[in-house]
Amino acid sequence: MMRRSVLILLLLSAWLLGYAEVREQAVTYMSVDQHGDSIRLSGLLSIPDSAQGIILIPHYTIAACDESPSQKATGEAKAFRDNYVLLMPDYIGYGITCERTHPYLHGALTARNTVDMLLGLQPMLDSLSLGISLDSIYIVGYSQGGAAALWTLRLLEEEYADRIHVRQCFAGSAPIDVASIYEMALQTGRADMPALIPLLVAGTCEAYDIDLPLSTFFTPALERCYTRYIATKQYHMLSLYFRMPNHRLSHWLTPAGMDLSTPAASQLYRGLLRSSLVHYPLDGVGDSICPTWTPRSPLYVFHSTRDEIVPFLNAEHLRRCYPDVRTITWDLDRYKGHIGSSRIFFRKVRQMLDNP
Repeated sequence: MMRRSVLILLLLSAWLLGYAEVREQAVTYMSVDQHGDSIRLSGLLSIPDSAQGIILIPHYTIAACDESPSQKATGEAKAFRDNYVLLMPDYIGYGITCERTHPYLHGALTARNTVDMLLGLQPMLDSLSLGISLDSIYIVGYSQGGAAALWTLRLLEEEYADRIHVRQCFAGSAPIDVASIYEMALQTGRADMPALIPLLVAGTCEAYDIDLPLSTFFTPALERCYTRYIATKQYHMLSLYFRMPNHRLSHWLTPAGMDLSTPAASQLYRGLLRSSLVHYPLDGVGDSICPTWTPRSPLYVFHSTRDEIVPFLNAEHLRRCYPDVRTITWDLDRYKGHIGSSRIFFRKVRQMLDNP
């Protein structure tokens, strides 16, 4: 019995020592907000004793301030923390800017904030003598983070290709056609994650200075939930899922908010178009958006046809823009729902990094 206890103690000590080899710390850096004004942002920096490269990890959608990467390392970070330097920015509206409204799904801004974190911390990374450089950059993101990963890849290739080399980008279940997501919700009359509605409406109005009262879009039921749960930023997304169980869109959005012919909804829709990396109108009426940028770095795109939170049409529309681009690997299959597929995505990314 004594020998067994000593063995367990030795194994536990070895595990703790291994865990201690990774240093995680909250950091701050300078960037810009949606108006182009300077702003100090926060994030998480994770440093192992030896690193194979740097991974930028824009995070998935959160609702509470204590979900910010700088407050705690997420499962995303734990999947890669032993072998890579990790940079995980807090989006505007979280971390040290928690008092601000998060400009939800403003992909171009999130990309700028993510790249500024890399550039701002470069002197620190150089001083660590880990033998890595800006030629060893990977980008990994799922859900909102997947959209941010694509926007970040675009920014790096368009503006920083002469100094930063992206070895590979991994984007999972990315909401990149934000306008069509809104259109689809209006058509189906359903919202599988109701808490995303106020984040999207309030965040889009914040992102593009749309001066409309939220009561134009929010029913009394949603106004109450927004005041009690969402604006306080004290409740996690999972908690909000159970606190807002009604999936009927009309329970949350006013008739004006659900009618694209109204001035208010059409103004919001124009903002959603600005947040869309690609766009194909569901009714075939109106202009499509296909970026002039074509990915040059290897890009892995993952999406489940069973995703109930970020509709599969996002991946379909991206593929319509890039049907024959050889740098893109498409992994589009009947996996699980949005949450279950996230585990599959990160497991696959880990395997690809381990076996390049």
